[in-house]
Amino acid sequence: METNTMLQKCDNNDVDDQKMEKINWKNKFEFIFNIIGYNVGLGNIWRFSYLCFKNGGGAFLIPYLLCGFFCGLPLLFMEVSIGQFTRQGCIGVWNLVPLMRGIGYGSTLLCIYTLIYFVYAMAWCIYYTVHSFTSEALPWATCGNSWNSDNCISSIRTNRSLKEMVENSSISNYNISLENSHLSTSEFWDNHVLQRSSGVHDMGGFSNWKMLGCFVSAWLMCYLCIAKGIRTSGKAAYVTVIVPYVLMFGLFIRGITLEGAGSGVMFYITPNMTRLIDPETWLDAGGQVLYSLGVCYGVLYGFGSYNKFNYDCYRSSYLFVGVCYGSSLFFGFVVFSFLGHMAHEQGKDIRNVVEGGPGLVFQVFPAEFALLPASQLWSALFFITLTGLAIDGSYATTEGCITAIQDYYREYFGSQRRLHYLRIGFCFGLMILGLPLLLNGGIYIFEILNLYGASGICILWLAMFETITIGWIYGVDRFYDDVKMMIGYYPPSFFKYCIKYISPTICAVIFVACCVKYTPLKMGNYIYPWWANMIGWFLSLSIVLCVPVYGMITMLQIKGTWKQKWRYSITSSYRPEIKDDEKDANEKESFSVI
Repeated sequence: METNTMLQKCDNNDVDDQKMEKINWKNKFEFIFNIIGYNVGLGNIWRFSYLCFKNGGGAFLIPYLLCGFFCGLPLLFMEVSIGQFTRQGCIGVWNLVPLMRGIGYGSTLLCIYTLIYFVYAMAWCIYYTVHSFTSEALPWATCGNSWNSDNCISSIRTNRSLKEMVENSSISNYNISLENSHLSTSEFWDNHVLQRSSGVHDMGGFSNWKMLGCFVSAWLMCYLCIAKGIRTSGKAAYVTVIVPYVLMFGLFIRGITLEGAGSGVMFYITPNMTRLIDPETWLDAGGQVLYSLGVCYGVLYGFGSYNKFNYDCYRSSYLFVGVCYGSSLFFGFVVFSFLGHMAHEQGKDIRNVVEGGPGLVFQVFPAEFALLPASQLWSALFFITLTGLAIDGSYATTEGCITAIQDYYREYFGSQRRLHYLRIGFCFGLMILGLPLLLNGGIYIFEILNLYGASGICILWLAMFETITIGWIYGVDRFYDDVKMMIGYYPPSFFKYCIKYISPTICAVIFVACCVKYTPLKMGNYIYPWWANMIGWFLSLSIVLCVPVYGMITMLQIKGTWKQKWRYSITSSYRPEIKDDEKDANEKESFSVI
């Protein structure tokens, strides 16, 4: 009996350690929902709406659509199709051109920097969601709490009534004025959620244990969605994608019925055509396209690698871009309907209400919900929506990294047991790296990671080399042959010209312009010290240098003349032939990898 038990244990270990074959999505809808969930995220709410407001309202849609059509769509199609053809993550796919494998390492590093701060933003969403479930007034809507100052003004009061009170000297005993007053929502955000210090030089301590609980919960949610790879993430996407749209539609109905909503919507859609001659408008459009579609992060390669070989990834690309663009436009109507109402209630111009970044979501909207009847309900719906969108982006990015590591080091992570340990270790490791964000000065680290670690400069650099590699080194004609091998027909030649000429040109121009127009990091009135910007540039360079450094290492590891080194380093592992009619068999054997 004991012998049989021991044999059974050995058999189980053998099963655990056996090499696994690459699996596929159970159906095409799992793939579609995962890509949509990855593309549509928090940036579609706070970043797109603000950029549209900043760059001429409806006029911004012109460069946004053009950049998406000539750059975003070809890049998305290229990444998904390459992943599907090679069945590899973002590192292994570059066996197409081993010299450029540094693109994959750069993409993985980009994902890691993004996850460190993005999951922290997801923890904010959870924190506000939990505090929305109360039978009393929303905690950020009133003063008199431990985190409020003497100059706190309840968000339930409007700025218009405050002005009347000051003019009538009805609050003179409280020594409050319009100049030094602070809305309760801002104090809740700064003093309670962030417990913000005076600057990055003062990281302070940690005392917000509730935020730590939300941060750990965010990573736990992320892990549960990828616990069994695409078998769990495929199912999770049905909920995390559909539910936010349903809730957002409810917020849209409520928003357009509010007084003043019409003025906000008109501000959103009214074009200021003079903005089209400003280069900054085109820079913002190009950066937002690549950011919102999530290209160059390596996730699209990973998700594409789980497709069946003959899946029509070309037609799906139009769907993904269309849903991403449509979601941005729809969310913009929701955002500006509420902002129009808030501007009406406060007697402000809407230009003085809108902020970019987290301030829009965690200061402006909570203040707006405090003005509405059943404020707890609308606040809960909104932050549940944000949490759902954040879950999509976090677990998709995590799965993209794990797929890259698993595929490239398949000899080590080829068993289910080791892959399980990889998922746990990866999530736990990044959670530990994100703990400094919970300190009093954590928000300053957040902004450094946001601007430098996952910056548009890094994305543009990787996008430029991706298109150059496929368009010129690997060969766009060979790429088209690979696509035809999969889907049975050649895509329109338009995509070929975009990949070879238009897309790399757009990325290069915007990259150079962003470098020329660079300004040191600021957050509100706070100016970061020089050494903080140097740390940020180190993060950016760690991604940018992956491409040239790995290329040099690859060349140096190959024996032979420099001409032979070059030919070997650009020879695809999937198409091993070296096209050189003048080279004989003896010369081909004269060089090899050390």
